[in-house]
Amino acid sequence: MDRIVKNLAVILVGAVASVLTAALLFLMGLRADQSILDMTAATYIPLGAIGAGFLASAGYYIAARVLRIRPGVILLAGVFAISAGTHLYVTHLTSGVLMASHRRTLQNPKVFAKFAMTALVKTRLPDMSLGDSSSNDDGSSSADDSASNVPQVEGPQIDSENNAEIGGMAQGVGGMLAKADLGTQLGAGGTGKIAKLGGGIDSMGRTAEGDSGAWMTSALQILGFALGGVVMYVMLRTLPYCPSCAVFLTDKGAQTRYFLTERSLRSSVDDFHEKMKLHQLAESILAHFGVGSNEKSHLSEFASTIEIRECKKCHTHRLNFSARRKKGQSWQNIKVLGYTTESMDPIDIVRV
Repeated sequence: MDRIVKNLAVILVGAVASVLTAALLFLMGLRADQSILDMTAATYIPLGAIGAGFLASAGYYIAARVLRIRPGVILLAGVFAISAGTHLYVTHLTSGVLMASHRRTLQNPKVFAKFAMTALVKTRLPDMSLGDSSSNDDGSSSADDSASNVPQVEGPQIDSENNAEIGGMAQGVGGMLAKADLGTQLGAGGTGKIAKLGGGIDSMGRTAEGDSGAWMTSALQILGFALGGVVMYVMLRTLPYCPSCAVFLTDKGAQTRYFLTERSLRSSVDDFHEKMKLHQLAESILAHFGVGSNEKSHLSEFASTIEIRECKKCHTHRLNFSARRKKGQSWQNIKVLGYTTESMDPIDIVRV
């Protein structure tokens, strides 16, 4: 599987994770009578969307690690596209719930699953036109003509399974997505329908200010949901990888030794570097195993670690050596003593 196909696979898994996350949180909001996805802080910060985005970003991580592919810029573009699509999907779900006659029935997970799947299939892009309702020669508007020419589409059918309550809900929700489909509604020039639903909205032009606010809210929601994917993308790009194959390296093992004094650490490091210059990798690993202690104690002040990783595609081995100093309750890396090299010959840590 080449890089492009793997990147597309990661995007696809991320899209599925985003839709499932949005649907699950939407259901939780219905059951709690509180919109989780619309939660905000300081009026404009979309906390719900940000949290959902971070949860959904796990899909990108899992797919990338399983396929061992270091994501390219195409994933970053996919993150924003998926975020916009998920926002549209949630908007569609909201419209459907508002038109349902028995909303509490949607709190049933089985009923909601069918409802959410139908909403996903029926989700369409909104009409981007300005709603021009120019008149024809007979005085009628083109919007009215287009509305009359739009075929009546039956809404999704929800199996009631002989349940009277679900059956009543099905009648109320049966045509909701056909009515809630923004692309059909606006594309048909339904100025009259918008007037009924909006409570006296006469035209798109007269609501320019309100539309701007809605677009800004939608933009913040999309950016908030995309934030998790962007952070995950950056994190995945920082993981160790093979530059030739653009795949993540597989951990083969690590070997850590602890020292009581800086002098003992320096002696070990000097010996290790000397062997590394001669490209005696196996000998340097063995020498590192024979110094210091393999157990950390309260007296340990210094430590050195050898990490070995392998590219499963070209089988290149990478050895990374690092040294650390204890500082309080944490360990501080001593960058000047670090060393990294690669080898085509197999290498491994010393195992007892």
